[in-house]
Amino acid sequence: MTKKSRKTPVKSSMRRRLGGFLLWVVLFALLLVVADQTVLRLSPKGPLLGELQDCYRDLRSRLLIRSKPDAIEELLEQPEALSQSYFYADRQGELHFVDSLQQVPARYRNEAQILAE
Repeated sequence: MTKKSRKTPVKSSMRRRLGGFLLWVVLFALLLVVADQTVLRLSPKGPLLGELQDCYRDLRSRLLIRSKPDAIEELLEQPEALSQSYFYADRQGELHFVDSLQQVPARYRNEAQILAE
């Protein structure tokens, strides 16, 4: 007697469902990539579309980049830190105004404050 190897209907059905699920996941991921690249490369024709594109780029950068710097050196290298003006007082009490935190001497950096515009 020979044994016939037959696939059970349960295993075949599970494989078919899993294959269909994986196909839809891949198609959805591909659709997301296409939509992402379209929004990034689209040239805005009006102010609303430009604002939405800026908002999306900001959201995307926040999701893809670490949110908090680990060290003060990383904070100083960020462009946001360079765009703010600061002031600090030295040992004699004289106020100094600078354009970036890097221009503040190291011993006064903890006391430096952002200059409100």
